[in-house]
Amino acid sequence: MSLSVRSDTLLMAQLWTRFKAGDEQAFTQLARMHYWVLFNHATRFTKNRELIKDCIQELMLELWYRRTKVVDAPCVTSYFIKAFRNNLFRSLKKETSRETSADEWERAGLLLTDGRNGESDLIVAELFSEKQALLHQGINRLPTRQKEVIRLKFYEGMSNETIAKVMEIERQTVANFLYRALTTLKSTIQTPAPA
Repeated sequence: MSLSVRSDTLLMAQLWTRFKAGDEQAFTQLARMHYWVLFNHATRFTKNRELIKDCIQELMLELWYRRTKVVDAPCVTSYFIKAFRNNLFRSLKKETSRETSADEWERAGLLLTDGRNGESDLIVAELFSEKQALLHQGINRLPTRQKEVIRLKFYEGMSNETIAKVMEIERQTVANFLYRALTTLKSTIQTPAPA
């Protein structure tokens, strides 16, 4: 872990402790540090910017009013994303008037027992190559859960363990989603889409 990452983690932990004790300045700083992380994360699921802003504001108000009851968060950013993700999905359900059960989310990404992720280097390299547009199209066609794992892993830079906490799934399930998604994307990149 680099010194800057370690100092950021320490700073956030200190701000979190102060926020829980009722320090408005600490909470404002935490909110500012996480606003764009949450906003960018939400754009993977909806383009409704007003809904995203409302969900962020709702989360911040909820956290502030429940500050004495919130748990200690070893990874503050993960806590924010996990809490925000739950609020966003609830709002999206209301907006679309469609009940999406946990089983449906699970079925959106078929599990494999093999958790290999050897294609990771290929995906990272392709993000910066001439095939970037093709890769993005492939990501957009992935099942919801696989797409979310790809975004968290390669766009948010999270570890499999952190992704598992954010998505409330097992670490092996994250590896399974990654393997399935990367296999699909590798095939997409190697086989150009029909014109």
